[in-house]
Amino acid sequence: MEVFVVGYSAIVLARKNNRGSNDVDIIPSRFSRVFSDHGLEVFDEHYFYLPTDYKARAKEVDREYRSLKVKYVNPHDIWFTKLRAFRSKDKVDMVQMIKEGVVDTEALDAMFVLWNSHWFNNDPELAKNYSEVRNYDSENGNT
Repeated sequence: MEVFVVGYSAIVLARKNNRGSNDVDIIPSRFSRVFSDHGLEVFDEHYFYLPTDYKARAKEVDREYRSLKVKYVNPHDIWFTKLRAFRSKDKVDMVQMIKEGVVDTEALDAMFVLWNSHWFNNDPELAKNYSEVRNYDSENGNT
């Protein structure tokens, strides 16, 4: 069985940040009650509105398991789940991910066009939110 770790836990697994997370969200290749019985939050992949090719960018964790392949979602893909939620803590995370070089802004620009078109029919509010976070440093005089 294959599972994809999503949310901020994926950033931690990628060793891009060590802030930690209060939970571990996963997308399993097939549902198994054992995950939720052990405290993992199990979601359908459409819950997160991930970019369509997120599986191609996912990386396998260093540890091997007998019947389980654990992958973590790329930080760029996580960035878009945060853009969709757009809570205050997500905005902080998104700006921090840009500042720390966890995500590449040119890659985000290309991915945003496809993501917004695929899931949201080019929603102008998402475009506004994207621009707000993407250009945060330049708007505040930071470099």
